Amino acid sequence: MNSRNQNIQGPISGFVGIVGPTNSGKSTLLNALIGKKVSIVSPKVQTTYHGVSGILNSPEGQVIFTDTPGYQRHPDRIARLLNLVADQKASGCDAVLWVFDASHARVLDQVLKMKDKIQAMKSRERSFLVLNKVDKIAKPLLLPLIQALWELGIFQEIFPVSAKRGTGLDRILKTVQSVLPEGEELFPKESVSDRSLQFHVSEFIREKIYQSTHQEVPYASWIEIEEGESPDEAERPAAVPTIRAVIHVDSDSKKGILIGKQGERLKYIGSEARKDIEAFLGKQICLKLHVHVQSKWKEDSRFIHRYLELEQ
Repeated sequence: MNSRNQNIQGPISGFVGIVGPTNSGKSTLLNALIGKKVSIVSPKVQTTYHGVSGILNSPEGQVIFTDTPGYQRHPDRIARLLNLVADQKASGCDAVLWVFDASHARVLDQVLKMKDKIQAMKSRERSFLVLNKVDKIAKPLLLPLIQALWELGIFQEIFPVSAKRGTGLDRILKTVQSVLPEGEELFPKESVSDRSLQFHVSEFIREKIYQSTHQEVPYASWIEIEEGESPDEAERPAAVPTIRAVIHVDSDSKKGILIGKQGERLKYIGSEARKDIEAFLGKQICLKLHVHVQSKWKEDSRFIHRYLELEQ
């Protein structure tokens, strides 16, 4: 790897895309690199719907890591659109980290199937392989796997890491900094994400829905954060702020599942989401959830493209 041009004296500033198959640990990697939870995590596929950037400030400059939806071959229309979201978000980055699960039985085949996409996205000098979850693979198998992946000739470097345990990350940061352009910071230094508070609140709620429900319920839900305060809250500025959110689902049966017996599941989702929101904000909040039926929302093409922030 050639280091950054030694004539460049100023700080660096640039975007690094985090891309790869679904369930490879991209969101966990982003959170580990930033040192704060900015992207939600779930073992289910189709958890990440949007490009979410985490901002890392260091003495060398500002690195913006952009998490993207996982690539998948599912015939579902949403799955195809999420692949397009990943393409659009990653193509505008200065460098790309391709994240694959080292413990996946067919990880080499996964990379081979995506070889054309990998080569088309960025030049080899700006394409890096993150072989994640190496703590789950026997060491005698790891070196031959790395060698086989290196011989493909499509990656500038390969990083064996465990994002969950936080191992191997320093080398990633040092390497990507060497290929980013010189420039002033693109976000205020106190920022950790490019997203609004409302976005993160909705994502934390959505994560808890993924973790506490099954089958089609998580994929039939979207979250809307209501704006403004009630009159009584406006008169009590010192009170714990209240955030109201509406969970939209596409049927009465899914609404019933989300609410649960005597409202217990919805209370659990709200309680767990509130913990993450408070950790993110560093202060107490009151979170109020409601469930609303919006039938056939996934069939509304204009809404879906707007919701997924797709360029048209």
